[in-house]
Parts: sequence; C-alpha cells; structure tokens
Amino acid sequence: MTMKEHITLDPVEDRDAWMCICGNYPSSDGFYPCDKNGDEVNPTPEEWAAGLYVCGRCGRIINPSSLEVVGRATQPKLLA
Repeated sequence: MTMKEHITLDPVEDRDAWMCICGNYPSSDGFYPCDKNGDEVNPTPEEWAAGLYVCGRCGRIINPSSLEVVGRATQPKLLA
C-alpha cells in the first residue's frame, strides 16, 4: 500500500502557513489556485471549480481541506 503525501503547516513561522514537501512556503515560490491539471486559474467560482492549489516550486497539486497531494504537474502553467 502506498502512503499518500501531505504538505504540512509551518509550526514556527505561522500556524496557517503551508510548507510543501519540497520546502516551499507562501513567502517563497508560493501556492496558486489551479485546475485538476495543476495549471493556475483565477480564483473565481467559474474557473476554480476544482478548489485545488499548485506548489509554485515543485508542481504538487494540493487539496486545501486535507493538505493531501492529489497530483503533480511537471510544468504547471502559471498566469502572468
């Protein structure tokens, strides 16, 4: 059985700040609202139906409710 990956909350800096497995923080490369493919979308109900986030450093796709990594985008498309 394969263990699922999860990101964590930073216990020191800010209890609400995410810390990705790759070491990314919101203040570093950040996390962006994305679709199921890991491509950044505008955080509007129409575009952000998946409700997921992508790590701006490694492309892990994160479910914000559980902090579970639900996928990975090798080259996520970020909005300019």
